[in-house]
Amino acid sequence: MAAKPKLTEIDYLRALAIVAVLVIHGTAAATLLPTGSVPQAVFFMINKASLFTVPLFIWISGLVLFYTYGDRWKPGMAREFWWKRLRKIAVPYVLWSLFYYLWNQWLYHGTVRFDPWYFVKLLLSGNASYHLYYMVIILQFYLVFPLLISLVKAYPWVQKALIPLGLGIQAAAYGCHHWVHPLPEYDSLLLGYSAYFCFGAYAGLRYGAVAAWAKRRHVWVRAAAVLAGVLFAGGLLLQQLGRVALSSAWYELDLVLYAMAVPMACLPAARALAACTGFVAKGGAALGAASFGVYLAHPAILTLWDRLAPEPDAQRWLYSAHTAAAILVGLAGAYALARGYASAMRKAARR
Repeated sequence: MAAKPKLTEIDYLRALAIVAVLVIHGTAAATLLPTGSVPQAVFFMINKASLFTVPLFIWISGLVLFYTYGDRWKPGMAREFWWKRLRKIAVPYVLWSLFYYLWNQWLYHGTVRFDPWYFVKLLLSGNASYHLYYMVIILQFYLVFPLLISLVKAYPWVQKALIPLGLGIQAAAYGCHHWVHPLPEYDSLLLGYSAYFCFGAYAGLRYGAVAAWAKRRHVWVRAAAVLAGVLFAGGLLLQQLGRVALSSAWYELDLVLYAMAVPMACLPAARALAACTGFVAKGGAALGAASFGVYLAHPAILTLWDRLAPEPDAQRWLYSAHTAAAILVGLAGAYALARGYASAMRKAARR
């Protein structure tokens, strides 16, 4: 069966997600400014409102995998699938984990040592750098994908029930971790993100219908996304200020609703951009295409930029400007590195 046409609009969703990643990491230090100050409140709200990014990336992965393989998956394809993903994802993950393992030692301690067993532990947990836990999550989904798509192909009811199944698994994992017994490395377990992957899988299998629904209901979906985001970020700010006291379960539920509404709210705009040829459309597509490289490289650039940070108490306005600039510097620097690396690889392949 011929391959399906590429969904170019997905690059715009990737661009949105990677910008949100830079926002989270670029504003992280500013959220620790004195509680109650205006800069702290602003950066805190922006930071928390951007937490849809990992769920969005996972939703995209589920969509692309099931859109690509939904009609042509056959028994025996698992080995080929795993090998392809191993080369594209696992190898860069190991190399960048090694880089950050050594880089952070040199940057913060001035010395470098290599402990093989400790490095293996970092690989398994995704803790070589603060952003690499996402790679562990994605690799887990790649491992179970052949089983999941085989179930979808064998039992039609599984496809129809993907969204409630994902929500149920994620809710059960959350309940077990918080109320029964803590799960080791919970933040990097696929169980805690199954709702987003299964929602993406459903969207990939029924892409035309899902995209049409999002377009028809775009006003309500966008309103729901904005409302859920404001309630989530605003509620966390009020909780920090001592104005409200709610269980973390309410914020988890709100985040799930928010993160599931964001792709539906943004998909119609992404499809419209994909039909354009202007500067914004081209820039967004290029950023989305380079998002994996930007994701891998940006912490190194942000770390260097943070070493130039002014004292927050003495020059708060300058510190705020430095924080805002961190997003642009990290994005531009990581994008340049990603594009340069891709260009070098293409030239090497032609030789």
